[in-house]
Order: sequence, then structure tokens, then C-alpha cells
Amino acid sequence: MKKYLYLLIAFAIVSLTSCKKEDDNTGADKPGEVKITYQVNGNVVNYHAEAENAISYAWDLGNGETPTGQDVTGTYSFPGDYEVTCTAKGRVEDSKATVTVKVEQGDPDIFNKVNLLLSGYNAETGESEAVWTWTDAPGVFADGPREGEPDTVYFNPIDYSWWQNEGGDIDENALDDEYMFKLNPKMEYVNDFKTAFMVNWAWAAVRGHTNGEIPGIWEDVAWEGYNNGQSPMVASWSVEHIPNINDTLTFKTQVGDEMLDGAYVIHLTNNASLGMESAGYDYQILKLTQDTLWVRFDNTFPENLGDYYNIDELESEGAAPGDPDESYLKLVRKK
Repeated sequence: MKKYLYLLIAFAIVSLTSCKKEDDNTGADKPGEVKITYQVNGNVVNYHAEAENAISYAWDLGNGETPTGQDVTGTYSFPGDYEVTCTAKGRVEDSKATVTVKVEQGDPDIFNKVNLLLSGYNAETGESEAVWTWTDAPGVFADGPREGEPDTVYFNPIDYSWWQNEGGDIDENALDDEYMFKLNPKMEYVNDFKTAFMVNWAWAAVRGHTNGEIPGIWEDVAWEGYNNGQSPMVASWSVEHIPNINDTLTFKTQVGDEMLDGAYVIHLTNNASLGMESAGYDYQILKLTQDTLWVRFDNTFPENLGDYYNIDELESEGAAPGDPDESYLKLVRKK
């Protein structure tokens, strides 16, 4: 009986040791060779990567998109040859591979009216010539509470009763900022903030963009060290059209001299922002003409705002952590 018991114990030890060794092999110091396969379907390409002992996968799809995961999808606005790189992450070192993907069909709707006005695309030169910037006029920036859930930022009527800036009170560092939507294969969005970057006071504190100084309540600050001091900041952009969802909840967007049905929302990648950094990276277009870009965006207060400000002071100002808030911003095209 004892002999049988000893054998069982020995077998259990061997089994546990084997499992431990097998677990240790998960995620080697450096993954093996990265193998990329893909399937082109019009202007959409589905990618898959394989690398032995990879912990995770990061991609550069050559069009401004940088997704993560073993299986990803890229959308290409323009036909052309794209250099696509996949990096397999290891515990110590990474492995990567690059392939050239030929996309023969672009997005047939890429040269729509919204994109043309945002970019100022010149068909003769192939260049995007629109440069958007702040002005110091009254009502350029407005801020106020939002009723309901965050997704109600779309389709809400415009409310002019909120706080609005007065003339001469926009931070001078914002007046030289320039924003560009380039209609090109990478759909580049450029935030050229020169020497200072505008951030909302609450998000400045939470994201550490205050150069060691916590801004006061309701104070917008310019952060001179944003993006490690590198200007301009480059991301990619796209515009999503959201149709009206029923007959009673409708919205119209002014584009040029037309009123178009539904909402048009600018999406920015790479944590980029338009105007000033806030809660999100999506901007609903309210009015877009040759000379004016008026957007609404989510400015909900951070949940951990109380880590940086006195809770009692926040409540007295009506700025409780997590409270829904949205803002308006009107930019003009630089002459």
C-alpha cells in the first residue's frame, strides 16, 4: 500500500512539473517568424498573423490604422500599394514582418461633399488645402450639461443657453493652432499646435497635461509638453453618416448650402483631438461650409476627477465626477 502511495505522489509531482514547464513556454522571450496572410475584398482587407509564442500582435496597415489583435480588418479609401507591418510581441523582444498589399478599389464615396469641404481638396493639384483654426470671437466655444446618456450627443437640438466665451478670452496659445484633414491614402489628420496644446481643465489634470500644475476649476490651460513636444501630431480621420433613427427623432446637418438628413460624425484615431483634448475623439458636425466648421463633442467629466480636485469644491461648481457634459466649438478656415 505504501509503495502504491509513493508511486501516486511521484506521478503527481511529475505531472505538476510538466505542466509548469509547458506554462513557462507560453510567450517566449522573442516570438518566432511572423507570417501574415490576407484577403482583399474591394477596399476592405482582412488580415491574420501567426507567430509561435507571441503574446500579442500590433499592426500598421499603411493607411493610418494601427489596430491590435491576431485578426484585424483594414479599410482603404484610395487604390494603391500599401506596406503593412505586423509586430508580434514577446516578453523581451519582438518579431515583425512586412508585406505589400495591392488594393485596386478605393472607397467610391470618398470624394463626397463633406470630405471635400473638410479637406479643401483641390482636384487639379491633388492637395488638401483647407487649414482650420480658432478665432477670438464671442460664442466660438460653448459648454454645458447634457441630459440623458452619452449617446444622446447625437440628434439633440442646439442649445444656445449654455455658457459661451466672450470676445478676447480664448487662450492666445490656441489662436495659432491649425487643423488639417488630408484627403490622401492615409487620410491624415494633422493637429499642428505649434508651441502649446489646448486641453480642457478636467482632462488636463487626469491625463497629466499640466506640467506639474493642476489648473483651477473651469480653467482651460495650454500644455507645452504635449506629445513629447512633437508638433504637429498626426492621426487619421473618417466621417460616419448616422441616419435618423425614426420619424420623431430627426436631425439635419448643414453642409455647404444644403440641409442633409442625419448626423455626420468625425472620428479621429491615435487619441487625437480637435480644438482641445476632452472626453472623446468623435465630433458631430453641426455646420460645415467653405469657411466654417462647427462641431459638438463629448466633454463628460472623468470618473476619477476627485483624485485631483476637492470633491466639495467640484460639487459646489456642479462638476461632479462622471457628470455628462458636452461642448461646442466653431473653427474657421484660415485665409
